[in-house]
This record gives sequence, C-alpha cells and structure tokens, in this order.
Amino acid sequence: MHVGFLATWAVVPALIAGVIIVLLTRRRASKPTLSRVESWTVGLIGTGALLVLLAGAASLYAATSVFSSNPTRVSGFAIANASSPSFAAKSDAVVDAGYESVWLSISDLPLSIRWLMYAEAALPALAMIAVCVGVFWLAMRLLSGRAFTRSLTQTVGVAAIVVMVAGVGSQIFASAARGSVVEYLDPQLITAGDNGSGAYEGLMGWMLNLDGAPIGWALALALVAAAFDLGQRVQKDTEGLV
Repeated sequence: MHVGFLATWAVVPALIAGVIIVLLTRRRASKPTLSRVESWTVGLIGTGALLVLLAGAASLYAATSVFSSNPTRVSGFAIANASSPSFAAKSDAVVDAGYESVWLSISDLPLSIRWLMYAEAALPALAMIAVCVGVFWLAMRLLSGRAFTRSLTQTVGVAAIVVMVAGVGSQIFASAARGSVVEYLDPQLITAGDNGSGAYEGLMGWMLNLDGAPIGWALALALVAAAFDLGQRVQKDTEGLV
C-alpha cells in the first residue's frame, strides 16, 4: 500500500474527524476535565474506533460474497494421516513433515453450508463492532467530562456478551461448516482411514478445538463494566455532597 494512499484515505480523515469530535465535545462540556493534549489523544482514539467500526461493517457486507460464489473456496480442513511433503526431503535438517490443513474449491455448495460460513465470518466482525462502539462511546463521555454513566456501563456489558458469544460461536460455526462440507462430499470417499493395507490420508469429519481467549476478553470487559458502574455510584455520591 502506497504511503500517499494511506495518508489520503486513512490518516488525514482520522485527524480531521478527531479534531471535529474534540471541538464539538469540548464546547458542549460544562467542566472539561482533560487537558488539551489528553483531549486530542482521546479524540483520535475515538475516531480510530469509529473507523474500525466502519471496517467491521464493511466486513459484514464482504462476507455475503459466500452466497454468490461458485465454486466456493473453503479453507481450514484438518487432514489426518497426511503424507510427508516432497519438498521437505530437500533439506537434511528436516526429520519429519506433514500437512495439517487444506482448502477445497467446491461447486454447488448447499445454502445451509453457506449460512454456516457466513456466520463464521460475520460473528468476529460483530464482536469488533461491539467493542468499537464501547470505545467510541467512552471517548465521547471522557471528552464531555462525564465518563461514568449508566449507558456506558450497559454498552460495555453488552460488548462483553457479544465478544464471548461471537468468539465461541464463530469457532462452532466454522467446525459445523467443515463437518457439513465433509458430509456433502461423502465421508466414505473423502475422509482418512485404514483399508487394512495401511492408513491413507484424507479429511477429518467433525473436529472442534475451542479457543478460550474470547471468554477471557469477555470477562475483562465485564470487569470494566463493573468498574464503571461503581464509578457511576461514586460520582453520584460526590455530586450529592457538593
């Protein structure tokens, strides 16, 4: 990517939008609590979150291409009993080698499988959008001088739920999509096995290895939401004393 293209379509719009956000929010804030440098920094972070949010929306739209493509490329199939690749023998330092995954280009893929593949791609985009909404709203609250509000706590709490559901759900849909493709292609023809004379390579049927990272991120966001809820109560008590 050329530097000029990046500056024209990413950096410059982000700076302009950040300046506008800071100016508008500081003008509306009754008691600005951030310095000028802090305001610009928070404004740029909020702008970045907004741009990433738009990128997430674009990803949602791009994922719909799975419904019109034919043949459809499906990647990430796990291979069992994989033979050693021939190029590995070119180096004496390689003791053993094998393939772990393969992609297939499949014609006339059923609509049900296409929906599974769309959900696999769309859920991470939804999680990104949810997090960016929370970051953008937090930036706006900080610039307005009232960070601790119930709406922000609810936004972060919803983002935590979306991150967990989307992160785990995407993995489940991915596994279901590949398992459904194997069923569509006939497991007896395409899966690995042993015919008595030795094992032969092929695809694995249904395999699901869940990554718990989305759950950890969701718990972290939930803790942030709880902290903002506590801050909201402290802010109310402080305002009541003034």
